[in-house]
Amino acid sequence: MRKSLSIALAAFLVSVSGIASAPRHPKLEFDHVWIVVSPNAPERAALERAGFQISPQVNRHDGQGTASIIVEFDNAFLELLWPDPTVAVVPGLERGAEKFRKRILWRTSGWCPLGFRFRRTGGSGEAFPFPTWSVSAPWMGKSSMEMLTPRDDTQSPSLSVSARDATDMREQAARASLYRHPLGVHKITGVTLIAPKAYQPIPPLTFVQSEGAVNVAQGEEWAVELTFDGGKKKKSKDLRPDLPLVIHY
Repeated sequence: MRKSLSIALAAFLVSVSGIASAPRHPKLEFDHVWIVVSPNAPERAALERAGFQISPQVNRHDGQGTASIIVEFDNAFLELLWPDPTVAVVPGLERGAEKFRKRILWRTSGWCPLGFRFRRTGGSGEAFPFPTWSVSAPWMGKSSMEMLTPRDDTQSPSLSVSARDATDMREQAARASLYRHPLGVHKITGVTLIAPKAYQPIPPLTFVQSEGAVNVAQGEEWAVELTFDGGKKKKSKDLRPDLPLVIHY
């Protein structure tokens, strides 16, 4: 009897020790999504028809060779991004610029046209349970992005972590207050990546899904579904084929 109790106690102590020493990982939430589009984003017309007001500013990503326009919401934003030959590419980032050019041709190249940026909500000094790498460019200033998608992956969406914090999110809400979308939406409350059936999710994608930062579903081709304000109006709009985007509001 005593021997059985001793074995049970030893097993319990091992279990407790394992819990105590289990690795802790960063906590993430959705920050924004970008869609690679044609130069100067003629696809913006699809967003305007759907009832979104687009910021008039064109963002130039110096050093990265891209430009973009943005649709602002209280807690996040939607970005249409394209390679721009008038924006410089600095030495060392040529490969990244080429990736954006291939993402434009996603319907024939097999590359995903989507990028998801997340922000940490805890564990700022904690590591992910898979290898990551960082990228910086002049347009980022002194900050950099932590990339979750492997450097050589040519199929998956771009997954990265922003350096944005609570102060930035207050500024986000302030920017969003400048716009009144005719659609009447305010916050992104749900994000679902639609991946082709043949695609096998990589560990970083599985991780962000486990964090509740994005959902993953299967479909015929790449797309993203955004839910606004909890979908309280129970309405949807499909912006395909102009954009790989479906909205629920």
